[in-house]
Amino acid sequence: MKLVDLAQESIRLLEESGAQGIRSDVLAEKLQSPKRRVYDIVAILKALGFVSTKRRSDGTTLTWVDPRAGLVERAQYEDLKANLSEAVMTKNKLQDQVAELNERLRVARTKIRKETTTVETVRKAEFDTTQLRVRPVSSLGFKRVTDSGMEVVIETQDPGMTVDPSVMGVDEAEAVIRNLERV
Repeated sequence: MKLVDLAQESIRLLEESGAQGIRSDVLAEKLQSPKRRVYDIVAILKALGFVSTKRRSDGTTLTWVDPRAGLVERAQYEDLKANLSEAVMTKNKLQDQVAELNERLRVARTKIRKETTTVETVRKAEFDTTQLRVRPVSSLGFKRVTDSGMEVVIETQDPGMTVDPSVMGVDEAEAVIRNLERV
């Protein structure tokens, strides 16, 4: 039998043996060929990455390594590529929207600063309302808010706060939750 024919038959037998593999001496018997010819074929297949070998006390076990196992079908690859391209486009659009919203937020903060009058020396101010909204002028936000039950102390990272005494609609569910938290 020619070496090419032996190699083709070896590949067929190795593929059929599956994950458990086949011992090299059994392969030589099935091929009705000397072990040295089988070793030549195995050496080439191993160099190409088509065969893995494991030495054991009863002989060397050969296992077929399917070269197509890690491959993706062309249609599946094209679908994945299209999905990735669509996801990248969506991400870019969202980044543009975030940048636009950040700019709007910056403009709104600037407007708030311009529209509010700064009162620097007032010791106390009383408002005829049951709620106040307090915003820091700086984008760094609040440093600390403490509540004693009778007084709230608000500290910001940078000087400047806006106090808005306008009444907002009360969310009844939120009011119930806050009352439950107090209990």
